[in-house]
Amino acid sequence: MPMSILRRTPSGLLVTLLLLTALSPLATVQAQPAEASEYYYGVEYDWSSLDNDLENVTGLDISALFSEIMDDATDAGFNLDLGQLTTGATNVYVHQTEDITTQTIQNLDGEDVEVWSRTSDVVLRHGVLSNFVLLTDWEEAASFGGDPTSFDIDVLAEAENVLTVDILYTEYLNDAYELVGADMDMAMTVGNDMNLGIDIALVGGGEELNVDFDTGVNFEYSISSDAVWRMGSYSPIYVEAAENQYTSWDCVDDEMDVGVYDEWGESYVYDMCGTMDGDYTGSADYEIYLTGLPTEEFGLDAGEFDISISDAFQNAGSYEEAAEMGWVVFSMGDETLEVDLGDGETVNAVACDTCPPGNPVMFSMLGNVLAYSSEAFGEAVAEDFEAELEDSLGSFIEEWLGSDDDDDDDWGDDGYWMCDNGEMIPDYYVNDGDEDCSDGSDEMDFSLQPTSAYDDNDNEVYAFYGFVDTSVLGMDESEEVWYECDNGEMIPWEYINDDWEDCSDGTDEAQYDETTGEELSSYLCDDGGEIPFSYVNDGEVDCTDGSDEVESSEMDDAFYTCDSWNTAIPWQWVNDGEADCDDGSDEYDATNPTDYYCEDGGSTSFENVSNGVEDCADGSDEGSAFYMTMDIWMYDDENNMVMDASDLMMCGHYLCDSYYSPGDSVYVNTGVLMTSSSAYGATEQCVTAELYGMDGTLLTDMDSCATTWSGPEIWTYQTYMSDQGDMSVGLHAGAGSWDESYDDVTMAYELVDEMGNVIDDGSMAFNDDYDMYIEEYVDVPSEGEYCLTVTLTQDGATEPFDSHEACETVEEGIEPSDRLATIAEAFADSSLENVLTAFGENLEETFNDVAENEAPEFPYVDGMWAPLWSTEHATIVGVGVYAWDDNENGYVIAGPETTGYSDDLPMVFASITYVTGVSAQEAQTAMADLNSLEDIVDIENHDLSTLEEALEEAGADTSDLGITEDDGSGSGDGTPSAEDIAEDAGLLPFVSPVALVAMIGLAVVAAQARREEDE
Repeated sequence: MPMSILRRTPSGLLVTLLLLTALSPLATVQAQPAEASEYYYGVEYDWSSLDNDLENVTGLDISALFSEIMDDATDAGFNLDLGQLTTGATNVYVHQTEDITTQTIQNLDGEDVEVWSRTSDVVLRHGVLSNFVLLTDWEEAASFGGDPTSFDIDVLAEAENVLTVDILYTEYLNDAYELVGADMDMAMTVGNDMNLGIDIALVGGGEELNVDFDTGVNFEYSISSDAVWRMGSYSPIYVEAAENQYTSWDCVDDEMDVGVYDEWGESYVYDMCGTMDGDYTGSADYEIYLTGLPTEEFGLDAGEFDISISDAFQNAGSYEEAAEMGWVVFSMGDETLEVDLGDGETVNAVACDTCPPGNPVMFSMLGNVLAYSSEAFGEAVAEDFEAELEDSLGSFIEEWLGSDDDDDDDWGDDGYWMCDNGEMIPDYYVNDGDEDCSDGSDEMDFSLQPTSAYDDNDNEVYAFYGFVDTSVLGMDESEEVWYECDNGEMIPWEYINDDWEDCSDGTDEAQYDETTGEELSSYLCDDGGEIPFSYVNDGEVDCTDGSDEVESSEMDDAFYTCDSWNTAIPWQWVNDGEADCDDGSDEYDATNPTDYYCEDGGSTSFENVSNGVEDCADGSDEGSAFYMTMDIWMYDDENNMVMDASDLMMCGHYLCDSYYSPGDSVYVNTGVLMTSSSAYGATEQCVTAELYGMDGTLLTDMDSCATTWSGPEIWTYQTYMSDQGDMSVGLHAGAGSWDESYDDVTMAYELVDEMGNVIDDGSMAFNDDYDMYIEEYVDVPSEGEYCLTVTLTQDGATEPFDSHEACETVEEGIEPSDRLATIAEAFADSSLENVLTAFGENLEETFNDVAENEAPEFPYVDGMWAPLWSTEHATIVGVGVYAWDDNENGYVIAGPETTGYSDDLPMVFASITYVTGVSAQEAQTAMADLNSLEDIVDIENHDLSTLEEALEEAGADTSDLGITEDDGSGSGDGTPSAEDIAEDAGLLPFVSPVALVAMIGLAVVAAQARREEDE
């Protein structure tokens, strides 16, 4: 994500500093230099100083503040001890080199290209070890004749995080400074080990409950990849970025023009980004566990929620994908910075405020490599991972979420289609262009499915839609018949410039400027020439190769235009003895003889038209036959013929009874009136069709059956445990029709128990309604399974035409044990609410004091995050964070020495170090060999005994916590205050997201409740 300049936000400045530790600063150069250059730089951060950095940024003594919070708890009447110890380090180093000797690589087309190269070697090592402890206890002494009430809660959390990344990135440029491609060797390991333990002791009403809860998630993921990226077009991205203040780079597909577009000092570079392919090796292992929940106290079996899952996966493979390098932006600042790159070399640079801390192109390639290699690895191990989860969690899921085992093989008939080999697929997969059956039987040469249409008199008629493989039929769907719109749609050629936009993007019609009337559109001839689009399909050849007037005469001549000009009919219907034109002009009338005018200007008697003899010199009186014929029959589920349509004309034009369109889809309007049926429900209809050529030869046929539905249908039916009572079932059912109302149907429902006894029933009749719903809540007498049956029955029928069932198992709700109820009642009767209310009021006062007392003045008023772009080297040569005070004095918070900016800081962030030159080189070399948490983090500095001793000095008993391996015994005499402990032992280095949110939130809620009672 691009980083912007940060202004007058102290907390944002700290975030910026931390980003230096989380993102790897990578560097490249763009132009072929006269001399090769070499750079080393890096960033180091010590996480044990994070508390000091927070205090510097906020101006608050965080440790003292939270010591006051612990004192607030003491004053309220309970003990609260908090401690957290964090140790860690993040180190990132970059070594950048150039090789300006001539090298030869192959481009995307496999051609040899002479290039020079630049390489970035990046090493990132990150490790953090953190321990958190919360100890809290409260006790209310027993009243006379009563029992004490108390809680004692110990929370221990620990986390280990490791991230290692090694990148060797080499990009290749030609002598025009254009990017040809890049190679990347990448290895990354992510490890997380998080564990939480909670010990709770509750006492009340003479009962005691002890809970020992533990959970954790531990995993490690490693991926490595060797990737090769070659551009589809050589890119001038670095040249443009060096010459412009703003440059945006994006990829386009292979059919678009590529280039650089400059406007108002901005550069927009579009390239064909080519492909990225590589090999990967991946491994993953994980462990998830949960134990100790007191499920027996809620009426469940002991340990019912205990979970333990672990597994490990390894896989190696390859990938080849399109490079996705979209919207890479270089946005340069106005100020020129003179920076020292180390070893005395100084260069001019500007801040690239939208850049990550390094070359955005490299970051984009890294994102591609990580995405593609991880995706390939994930797909390879997904089946094994799913199987492991099912084995580990199967019984748990079956018990609590229900089992689907009974449904695994019950595909049913509705919505599914059976392949020839018995496989089941969704019916909409049939003839979709992809073979979904393993035997390919779902893709056929010819298929139809029934539907309906309306004739000119608004009568419903039988219709069909489907698929025909016209190549099998010998039909020609070449470019001579079809025109491809800019968006890829296909339309008949004769639709071009017919004053009607048939392409959804309108590219089949000429486009004009609304103001000047100047034509804006053009047409590219097959031979490369260009003409105005309005010249296309205008009857005159304008392209030298004639490609603007594609021969579609076969299509045009297949239809005869009636004298009325509002109807066209197939030529073979002319003079066939039956008038098909609405004015009868397609038939010769001896009582009123007329002539037919040939296309060449001659004429002949209309009696001679379509008689098999060419009487016109150009033969236009015989038109053209460009068609097939179809016979189609439909049968009901009792094999009664319900529709017979013969000699339906099929062609590539909508005027035919049946026409096919690009993509080989077929639509058939039979014109046969649909037979009415008094029966509602599902009916199987079988369709047989035969397709013949012009000479009467059978080309192909099909025979299939499908289920259709008549009348309303049940839309929804369900049962569920109701919230109306402990032993009640909610019933919900609905039925209806989307487009028609009914008054002769009754919807009924019945709820029965396992023995078939009717618990509840009811019905309601449709009354010219489109839908009907039933919503009921029914009390049931006992636990067990209860089934709801919903039916639809047509008036006069004895059996329902639609029926569905849903069942629900009713169990008594989970009840807490008597012991838990007794303890809960004791706490409710105790003064704990008053204690928490007092704690909330104390917190409110503490934070009011913090708000009223002016914190130490933060010395910086402005800041800037600056990946440093060198226009001389056309590369990012470092990263920095700069700040200014009220007097506009500039300071280098982190980064290389910069002329005009002081490193004599009024506020020092000692935990972050920026290194260059030899120091960075030596550090990178040493760090490259470190991979484990023990290598990266100074474990000896993570002294848990200090944390344990501090808690003991505050009065906490740590003997059973197991923070350290020894017994951790300490003195309980002369217990100092929490504030003293924090100052002496350095407890609470920063806010814990686990402890304080829960405890403070509880106290505030209690205080608010008491305040509302007082009001």
